[in-house]
Parts: sequence; C-alpha cells; structure tokens
Amino acid sequence: MMSLDDLLLLPNIVDVTTDSREVAPGWIFVAVRGSLFDGHSAIQQALTQGAIAIVAQELPREACAVPVVIVPDSRLAYAMLVQELLKHPTGDMRVYGVTGTNGKTTCATLLEQMFTFAGRTTGFIGTTGNRYAGKNLATSYTTPHAHALGELFMEMRQHQVDTVCMEVSSHALDQHRVWGTPFRGAIFTNLTRDHLDYHGTMENYARAKKRLFDMLPEDSVAVFDADSEWAPYMKRNCLARCTVTVGCDQFASVRITNVDVSLHGATFTLVRSHDDLTTVPEQMEITTSLLGGFNVTNAAMCAVLCLLDGLPPDVVVHAMANVKGPAGRMERYDLPNGAIAVIDYAHTPDALDNALRVLRELHSDGSVRPNIHVVFGCGGDRDKGKRSEMGNIAAHHADFIWLTNDNPRSEDPTEIIKNILGGIEGAARERTEVIEDRHLAIRAALSAAGPNDVVLVAGKGHEEYQIIGLERLPFSDAAEVIDFGNASQLEHR
Repeated sequence: MMSLDDLLLLPNIVDVTTDSREVAPGWIFVAVRGSLFDGHSAIQQALTQGAIAIVAQELPREACAVPVVIVPDSRLAYAMLVQELLKHPTGDMRVYGVTGTNGKTTCATLLEQMFTFAGRTTGFIGTTGNRYAGKNLATSYTTPHAHALGELFMEMRQHQVDTVCMEVSSHALDQHRVWGTPFRGAIFTNLTRDHLDYHGTMENYARAKKRLFDMLPEDSVAVFDADSEWAPYMKRNCLARCTVTVGCDQFASVRITNVDVSLHGATFTLVRSHDDLTTVPEQMEITTSLLGGFNVTNAAMCAVLCLLDGLPPDVVVHAMANVKGPAGRMERYDLPNGAIAVIDYAHTPDALDNALRVLRELHSDGSVRPNIHVVFGCGGDRDKGKRSEMGNIAAHHADFIWLTNDNPRSEDPTEIIKNILGGIEGAARERTEVIEDRHLAIRAALSAAGPNDVVLVAGKGHEEYQIIGLERLPFSDAAEVIDFGNASQLEHR
C-alpha cells in the first residue's frame, strides 16, 4: 500500500484539495468526511476531472486507475500534504497563536500592535479579518483552512512580514488546519461553554484546544491564564521551553496585583513569582485603555509573552499604554442623550456575564445607580443549551432586556427567543422586551436609555452581516449606534 511519502514522489503534482470541484489534471484529491458532506462520495467526480491520486479513509467503491492512499484521518493527511507541497509556507516567520473561548481576538490584536510598536513587520489572522501590508481582508473563518492558511502565510512572506499573530479556533485545531505551523509562542485565555454543537462535550472541546500546546516546539513559550481551571490540563506535557501562568491566583508564575479599573481603562502591577523568569522584571506597572477586569488578564498575558520573547520591559510598558482593543470588543460610544453604548462580541454565557459585570462595576458610583440595558439574541443552528443560560445571566445583571435576532439562520427566530425566555423568570420578564428586528431593538434600547445609562449591544461585535434563512444581509451594530447618535444630534440642534 502506498504511503503519503510515496505519493509525494509522483511526478507533475500540481496541487491538493478536499473540494472535488477544484480538481484538475495533476491534482491530488483528499476525501474528507464532514458533518454535512462526505468527500468519499465525490471520488468518482475527482477522477473524472483528472485527479492523479486519491487519499481517503476507506477504499473507494469504484475502481481507481490512480494511486490510492488509505489514512486514519484525511484532514491530518491533507494538512501534511499542504505543508509539503507549499514547502512549509511559514518559512522563518515568527508565529504566535492564541486559543480559548473568549479573548482570542483581543489578545491576538494586542500582540500584533505590540510587536509592530517594537519594530517588526506584522500580520494578523483572525475573526476581524486578515491584515498585512496595509491590507485588511474579510474572512469567513477565525482560522483559515489548511491550504488557504498556507497561501496566506506565503503572501505575507512576499510582503516581508516577519511576525504573525493569529487566533487559533477549536475547529481549526480539531481539523488539523494549523498542523505543521511552527508556533514560536502561544496563549491560552480560558475555556467556557461554546461550540458544543460541534464538539459534543466540554472534554472534547478542551482536547481540541490542547492540541495547540501539544504541538509547540521546544524553543517556544506558552502563557496560560492561571485563573482558569483548565490551565493545568492545557499545560500538561507541553514541550515549550518556558510555560508560564499569569493571573490573580497566588500560585501564578506572574501575579496580577493592584488592579484599578475605570471608564478610562485600567492600571495593574505584574509581580514575578519565579526567579528563573529572567526576562520578566520582579515588578512592573502597566496602564491600558482597555475596559474591564477580564481585559486586564488579556493585557497581562500579552505583556508576559512579549517579555518572554525578548521585548524590553520599557517597550512593553509603552506599547501597552498605546494599544487599542479590536473592533466590537467592549467598544464604547458616547451618545448625545448622555447614555453610553458598548458593542461587544459576547455570544457565550461566560462572555455575556463578564461584559455585564464589568459594565455594572464601571458605571456604579455609589450615588445614582445607572440602568444597564442589554440587547442580544442567540444564533440559530447552534448550541441551544446556552440560550436559557444567557437569558438567566441577563436577568441577573441587566435592568432592561431587549431580545432580538442574532443570525437566526434556518431556525424560527421566535423559537430561539422562546428558548432564551426560558431562563428569564419572575419580575425580570416585566423588564424584558422582545423585538425580533435587530435594527428596531437597538434603536428602542438606545431611545429608552437615560443620562449615564449604559446599553450593551451584545453578540455580533465587528460583524457586518445578519444571516436570516439563507440570506446574508448587510448589518452592523456599530453603524446602528453611530446612526442613532447622529440622528439624535440633529434633533437637538
């Protein structure tokens, strides 16, 4: 039986794909068994279109006049072939990955800005787009598929990018999209309920995340949120030369102390607990414009990774004082009526809970208690179990709740909202308004807010679309808030 190594010795190989529609003479077709489509059913089409070899997890039913390689995991085989055919596309670039349920975009964005400040030519790969050389390319994936990722690395190298900061999703890790990427450093932010419609259990979800740290080379560094119960598991058997925990926990390698959060950002102190961390000062004061305690942890982990990677402390401090958070992540807008709008991507129970807690903390001065309004929904065709949980969180932390659409996809929006209402009980129901049209819901909440009130528009963040049925319609929470503010200013003139 032929192996993948033997396959690579075939003459005149053009490329490799998992999409039979792309196959042309000289291509290798890899049959991947997906959740909606089994690539094994497309082998005949690939052969008809000129495939010179087939990689599959089972013998094809049809007779093949070309070599066939049977593998236990087609996705892994595909990633391995991509690496070889693209000749290891990262080259000598420094690649840093961030994984976790929440905070991936923020941490990767902070790292991108800090390394840029330190004089490197950076690229970014993540939810908010792929950026390099002045380009900002929209993306449908947090982490691109293996071939697209390899081509993106090659494009970045052609533009002299030497440092790439990227989000690494659990889907990408489970599907081996980043296999073979020689990460120089990685961050684990946290692990809370999300994507269980795909992974099935929290254990499977965690196992997927752990792959990033299991694949780190010995000359890399790894930073873990010390306050996450999953940190010891993620750290276990990690081969990185330096594995560091950062957080408020007393046993953290680098402790976060003297935290002061306000509407203007936060200040905190990093205290080194281990003497062997020679590139981390014994004590270090940091200021950031990011809002909230959870962003203190994000900032602290990014600062420590940069220090471990060799950035001087003064550069790290100065860079952190000047970085900005990503679009749609606790993004603040002051409104003409004296209220404050905050747009955040919070679409999981933990993220919504964190966002509401932060806003309550920042907007309560002990005298007049401002109202907190929250506008949110839940995505269709996704984890239904989190819906009532998010409703319960909103009921506990918000004064007024506005339930609306958030990418209902093929599901009935009314049924999704009923699921959320299952977690909103008692008096909280009287403070809840259902407006399925997201445009109208946002405007209603902003109009109802008084001076010093805060309106959290949660769930979509930077996204500029709304998926209803099979249609992907233009929609931006930020644009809605800005339009409302502009209209309000005109009314008051």
